[in-house]
Amino acid sequence: MSYNNCPICTTSLVILPIGGKNRQSCQKCDFVNWDNPKPVTAVIVPMNSGIVLVKRKYEPFIGDWCLPGGFMEANESPIEGAIREVYEETGLNIEIDQLIEATSPGRNINVIILFYLSKIATGNPIAGDDASEVNCFKHNELPVNIAFDLHKRLIDNYLAKIKVY
Repeated sequence: MSYNNCPICTTSLVILPIGGKNRQSCQKCDFVNWDNPKPVTAVIVPMNSGIVLVKRKYEPFIGDWCLPGGFMEANESPIEGAIREVYEETGLNIEIDQLIEATSPGRNINVIILFYLSKIATGNPIAGDDASEVNCFKHNELPVNIAFDLHKRLIDNYLAKIKVY
C-alpha cells in the first residue's frame, strides 16, 4: 500500500533507504511504510470422499471455484482464521490437521498464503460470505475452472499424496 501523506501525522512522506530498500517514511514522526504482506489462509477440506470448493461471488475470478479461505482478522491465530473462513464461506465445522505450505503467489500480490489440510468436515454445506455456491467434488469430478494456480497445484499435490487418480 502506498501513501501520499503520513497516516499518523499527515506530513508528506519521502522516500528513504531503510533496511536495504527505498521506503516511504515520515521525517516528522518516524513512520515507515514497511508494506508487509497480508496473511491469508486457504484450506483443503475433505468431505464425502471428495473436497469442498466454493464458487467465488466477487472478483477476481467471479464464478470460478477455489478452496475456502481468506484474510486473517486482527488478533486471531492463523488456525483460528482458517477455521473461521471455512465456516463463513461453507457453514462447515472443521479442525485443522496440518499446515501444508506457506507461500506467496508472486506477481506483485502482497500476501502470504497459509495452506492447511483439515480433518473431515462436519455439518451441511451452505454458501455464505463471499461464496455464491459450495460443493463437495469427488476427485474425478473437480471443475476445470479453479480460480488460482496455487489452489490448483495444492489440490493436485493433495490428490497425488493420497493416491487418488
